[in-house]
Amino acid sequence: MKKKASLSLSINAIVILVLAITMLGLGLGFTKGMFGKLSSKLSVPEPDIPATADDPIVLPVEQLTITKNKDFIFSVNVYNDDFTGFVDGMLQCAAKAPAGELTVSSAPQEIPPGEDKGFKFIIEGEQVTQSVTRICTITFTGAEAGSETKQVVVAIR
Repeated sequence: MKKKASLSLSINAIVILVLAITMLGLGLGFTKGMFGKLSSKLSVPEPDIPATADDPIVLPVEQLTITKNKDFIFSVNVYNDDFTGFVDGMLQCAAKAPAGELTVSSAPQEIPPGEDKGFKFIIEGEQVTQSVTRICTITFTGAEAGSETKQVVVAIR
């Protein structure tokens, strides 16, 4: 009889241990998932630095860091000193093996003379598949005359 009782006790202990480990795993998975959702919702807003006649193209950072295969959105403020009509923006990175050329456009906007406006750019994830750091050029061109350029470092990780 005593041997059956001790065997029964050890089976109960094993069942409780398995249940405890399972519950611990579920609890850790839930906690990790909730913190992952929370951290993705928290984002630091980009500083809204106005563009001026002295600095007609302003980016919130000097280096854009892009994650491979993920869309990346950034904004650029542009000052209209000599543009006429609609202003169109383009980010262009020269071809460099093995990553190839990267070209991104934004939607054209009309900027009244002497004012600045923000342009949004979207770099689609399919375009960035290689880890590389490049110097790219952002160009803004008016419909009839004038253009402004600025170089920016783009790091793809």
